[in-house]
Order: sequence, then C-alpha cells, then structure tokens
Amino acid sequence: MATSLLRVLFFVLGSVFLSACFGGLRPPPEEPVGIGLGAEGEHEVCTYTEGLADSGYSSARLSYPCDVSGPLASTTLTGGYTNTKEQMYWLADHLGSHGYAVLAITPSNRFGTPPVWQRAHIAGFHKLAEENGRAGSPLFGQIDPDRRAIMGFSMGGGGTLLAAGEMGEGFATAIALAPWLGTTSPDYFNIAEPVLVLGSADDSLSPPGPVGSYFMSLPTDITRGLAIYRDANHADWMGSGNQPQKARFRALVTAWMNWLLREDESARGYFDGAEHDEHMAEDWFTRFEFRP
Repeated sequence: MATSLLRVLFFVLGSVFLSACFGGLRPPPEEPVGIGLGAEGEHEVCTYTEGLADSGYSSARLSYPCDVSGPLASTTLTGGYTNTKEQMYWLADHLGSHGYAVLAITPSNRFGTPPVWQRAHIAGFHKLAEENGRAGSPLFGQIDPDRRAIMGFSMGGGGTLLAAGEMGEGFATAIALAPWLGTTSPDYFNIAEPVLVLGSADDSLSPPGPVGSYFMSLPTDITRGLAIYRDANHADWMGSGNQPQKARFRALVTAWMNWLLREDESARGYFDGAEHDEHMAEDWFTRFEFRP
C-alpha cells in the first residue's frame, strides 16, 4: 500500500513539475521533417462554449471548420492530470483545420484519477450527439452521430481506454495519447472498436513499457496501432512547446482519423505505406506496430 501511494505521489509531483516547465527540458528538432498531415489543414477554425455545460465535466469548447458542410466526424479530447482543455487546443484546432469537430474538455476534477476522465469522455461523447440535435447550436444537424471518437492524453488517455471498455462499441475509434492508468484496469476484452495508442520514448510518467502493455492487452481481433516516438517526453503532448514534435504527433492522429472516420484509404499509408516508410527511415519511432 505504501509503495502504491509513493508511486502515485511521484506521478502527481512529476506531472505538476512538467506542466510548469515543459519545453525547456531539451532543445527540439530544428525542423518538422516530413510532417504531411501534421501541417495545418485548409479550413479556418471556429469555436464556441455556449450550451456545452454538463455534469460530467467542468468545462468544454467545441472547435470546427468555419465553412462547415457536415455531417462532420468528431471527437472528444482531454488533457491529463492538472490539465485544462486549453492545454490541448494545439491538437483540437489542428483537427478543426482538417474538417473535424472537436470537443475539448476539462474534467470535473483535474486532480482526480482516471475514472474522472472516463466520465468526462462518455459525457462529451453524448454531448456531441446532443449538439447535433440542439436547436440554436452552431453545429445543429452538422455532426455525424455514427462518426464520433474519444481521445485523451495521460490520465485522459487512460480515461479514453476506460471509456472504450465501458462502451464496448458504438464509438468510431479510441485514441490514447501517452496514456496513464495507475492501478485502474479497463475491460479490455469488451472493446470492439479500433484503438490507437501513442507514447513517448523519454517519458518517465507514462513510460513506453506500460504504454506498450496497454496496447498488448487489447483484443487481437480489432484494428489497433501503437507508436512510441523517439526523443519525445510527456510534456510534449500538452501546451505550446516543441512544435516540431507535435507536428509528428498530429500527423499520425490525423491520418488515423482520416482513415477510420472518413474511409480515406490514402491515409492508411501513414501506418503501412509510403509515409510510414519515410517516417521509419527518418527514425521517428522506437517501436511501431500496426494490426489492421
């Protein structure tokens, strides 16, 4: 029991430290090489917060392409321990520029445990459908209820896996970014939809070993992918630091969503085609697995 508490304390203190000083840990790569879908999309991004209140989370903002011509694919998006939704705008607005609706969420307790983020994702997932049907919503009739995903970072990534295990099916895909679950375990074998797990080789809070074990625990009969980014750490996934590395993160996230939510077969090349071969040659990853 004492050992478990010490581990949690280490995680908490480490998260607070990294949240305060990310970006100064090491110099980023000079250029974002071969970013492809990691570059900004063609759409201007609009946002709103009105009408998004829910008991399942503290606050939310919905970003979407201003020239919306739905129905749009969409996703929830959360940060991790101590994080607010603002620390994930770097990804929310990127996906908005690529034509997605993204509900960025601050959970009800930023100092909680992964189930808090699980509840936030499930509430946000339902909120996306509600916005599609709410008169007066900027996205009234513009969100495709059959193409809603769930995605989060750190504890939010752990909450993503927990939400996927609780729902089992009915979501388009789950994307876990540097996920952390602590002692909580999802109902992995209940997961029936595709899952992408991304991690960082230099991450001391969500180390590659546990992140890889989450991937290995997934059912073998679902579409799934794992990528561990070389020279990346936990703090690179939040805020505005290390944009070259974030461009690499954005590339795979966007490609995965394009492939599975839009049936864009060209995006699959980021996982087993020309783009993937280029990234492997450029040494993006320390580990990469793809099981379509």
